Amino acid sequence: PHSNSEHAADVDLIVKIQEVLQWNWSAEVVLIQRTANAAADFLAKSAVDKSIGYVELLEPLNGMHNILQGPYHSSGGKS
Repeated sequence: PHSNSEHAADVDLIVKIQEVLQWNWSAEVVLIQRTANAAADFLAKSAVDKSIGYVELLEPLNGMHNILQGPYHSSGGKS
């Protein structure tokens, strides 16, 4: 059973979700090759391998430094 404060929080969340669903949405699907998005691919694989939930990173994970300095790095020329 929920306490009154837990129930109120649930109701607030549902109301916010209903508001968001009323927004005028548009979406565009763009294919990005895995090699061009290596940092996101690395993070996704790391999350699955470690079974971690939400994590706020203050610095890159071990193994990401080479990816971040790779050919698709913002100062590396390719975009």
